[in-house]
Amino acid sequence: MVPLALRSMWGSMWSRRDSRLGRMRLPRRLRAHIEVAAGAPIPGHAASAALLEAQVRALRGDAA
Repeated sequence: MVPLALRSMWGSMWSRRDSRLGRMRLPRRLRAHIEVAAGAPIPGHAASAALLEAQVRALRGDAA
């Protein structure tokens, strides 16, 4: 398994940051630079939900 994470989604037109307008939400910027980060492969027998979540959080830069 290869852990993948999307970066810079917060603040894009698909995030719920500033969702005061609800469904009529206008994008803050039209061309957001979204990154895909890939981690090192993890053998299937060693993968667990907790390990994968920790790897994705580390790739995104989230605090655990």
